[in-house]
Amino acid sequence: MLTPEEQEELMQLCWEYQYGNLTSRQASHLEKLVLQSDSARDFFIQYSGMCANLEWEGIVDPGPLGRSSDYEPLPSGELKTIPDHLGTAPAAPDRRKVLSAILAFSICILAAAYLLTSSLLLNQAPRYLVRIINTKNVVWSAGKQNWRQDDLLHAGDLLHLSSGMIELETISGAKIILKGESHLTLVQPDQFMLDQGNLFAHVPPQSQGLTVDTPASRVVDLGTSFGLIVTPARETEVHVLKGLVRFDLLDENRQTTITRDLTENIAVRVQPDSRKMTRIKSTPELFVQNLVPDQPQLIAHWKLSEPEASSIAHDSGEHQLHLKILEDQGQSPFAGCQAPQNITSAAGPFETQYHKLFRTFSEQEASLFDMQRFTIELWARNPNIKQQGDSDTLFHYRNTNLHSTSQFNLFTDDRSGILGFGFLNTEDQYRSFHIEKRVPWDQDRWYHIVFTYDANSAAPHDSIVTFTRTPEFSSRPDLQQTLTNIPDIAPLTPGGILAIGGSTLTDISRHWGGEISDVRFINGIPARYLQQRNSN
Repeated sequence: MLTPEEQEELMQLCWEYQYGNLTSRQASHLEKLVLQSDSARDFFIQYSGMCANLEWEGIVDPGPLGRSSDYEPLPSGELKTIPDHLGTAPAAPDRRKVLSAILAFSICILAAAYLLTSSLLLNQAPRYLVRIINTKNVVWSAGKQNWRQDDLLHAGDLLHLSSGMIELETISGAKIILKGESHLTLVQPDQFMLDQGNLFAHVPPQSQGLTVDTPASRVVDLGTSFGLIVTPARETEVHVLKGLVRFDLLDENRQTTITRDLTENIAVRVQPDSRKMTRIKSTPELFVQNLVPDQPQLIAHWKLSEPEASSIAHDSGEHQLHLKILEDQGQSPFAGCQAPQNITSAAGPFETQYHKLFRTFSEQEASLFDMQRFTIELWARNPNIKQQGDSDTLFHYRNTNLHSTSQFNLFTDDRSGILGFGFLNTEDQYRSFHIEKRVPWDQDRWYHIVFTYDANSAAPHDSIVTFTRTPEFSSRPDLQQTLTNIPDIAPLTPGGILAIGGSTLTDISRHWGGEISDVRFINGIPARYLQQRNSN
């Protein structure tokens, strides 16, 4: 690799060589440069070839080391045909040819210089790998580098985000957004290491091949966008939002053991130290795809299928909501208790009740839930049809200190299959609605329930609601309806109790006797559910 000073020296030596002015010391130095440097050798060959071409055209004097200066390109036989009495003085050169030759010579010099410079630049590391282009509510981990917007990051730099969001742009044009507690290391151009956190990447065509390693896997984007989650326990999720991704599982030596190509709307989860990829539902709302505030955001996600994983939920900024399961060990206080004597059909002490959630909201937590435009989705299964109450609550919020009834209630009836909801409107009145179609639940079958609410405009009675229930293994809902002219819902008041799968600790007749899993509250309405509403 030549320095700029060596480049200039090489050009001067080539010039002296062409005209025979090299000293023995210069000749030895030129020979050393050409033999030891590929860039110098390429330049010398191009320069010599250029001079030979110009000499052949009779444009420049090649010098004593080239052909003789009296060389004539015509055959000797033709020269002898010129009569001796004719004058042999050469004609004046064509002015246009001279100018063209000078221009061609200048272009060759510039091209050679460009090739030499480009070769040198390719061997040099880029000035930076990524630039921070946007931040929102950023808090950096204690003792770590506090980066700022427009900072340039290089290989080896670490991003230790405690909370908030940060958007990066790579040198090739890819966009990366980190959300919440995330640890990202820059390795080389378009290659990163995510030890923990939530990452979204949008990869344009010129950036295809962008690679993100995790402690036990590797994601290679083949276009166009994906999301990646690595938990503190090293559980990994990959969600392909658009395009194609190659997902590799790595062994302790970072060698690939299993490779899968994941296509659009496919998501997989890998447990720590596992060699198995488990197919899960693709959830774009888990990731911030840009920092526009009205984008749908996942506020809370309760798995509820695993007691140890259900004790913590996260808001959109990854602030932890430390959930309070009914008892420390995840067991229902109703286990082993008799149902109230006056309610013969009350939900009994079912083992699945330890998956329910019962929590008092603080002022900060209540403010996270935007009751003007939101989506609730969950999975529910009803294995005990004969023992269910008449109105089984799926999602319920109530502040008994301020109100005598529910602030919001999402319910179903196991016998008729009715789906309904009730709420306090902005005039502090309780209103209740339900869909018209009724399809009973199948025993021991999971159903995906989606509820969307849109206040629509400032008018108090023009809200839009959609209800959808889809059986497992089915691509078509068995219940679906859009309701209009609904009153506006009042905001949640702090101090109320959120109960998933029930209403209160004392009224177990309203408890859902089956199982509930994967409950999500989303601020906003994802595009896929807006399409369902419009189709209705």
